[in-house]
Amino acid sequence: MPSGRTHSLINFSVLGAGMMLWQVLGRPADDTPGLSVAAGMIIGTVWITPDLDMRGVKVDAQRAWGPLGAVWSPLRMLSKHRGVSHTYLRGPLLRVAYLAAIAALLLLLVRLCTGTPWNSPLPSLPVHLSTAPPVKVLLWSYCGYHAAQVLHLIADRIPLSFKRL
Repeated sequence: MPSGRTHSLINFSVLGAGMMLWQVLGRPADDTPGLSVAAGMIIGTVWITPDLDMRGVKVDAQRAWGPLGAVWSPLRMLSKHRGVSHTYLRGPLLRVAYLAAIAALLLLLVRLCTGTPWNSPLPSLPVHLSTAPPVKVLLWSYCGYHAAQVLHLIADRIPLSFKRL
């Protein structure tokens, strides 16, 4: 199995090659898909990896979260390493759903603490952040995130004789 640094090296190499290819083929007028995929891939490589469920070892992704890394403790207790977290579809979806549930709980807590009515809209994003449709950005970002997860899982299957990259 590759180390965390090797996983990052593989993912960032693929990202860099993809970005160069994107430039060579002629960047489209709308940069949103490419930049969203790149952002998703960076997030999936640095912060949200299949190794967040490792117990007893502090992996790079856990260190990247800093004190907020405790957010992953319940998932670590419920999931064994190389279990559902190391599947191609359920693992990435599980981590995204887990974060979405935490965000929803935080939003609920904020609304309860501030007394904000349930039917009031949430604050909107600044204009420069809201030019692209949010669903489009989220879908492309998820594609990049998922690509990072798939690369991680493929690298985990590299035979030990090829481990020293």
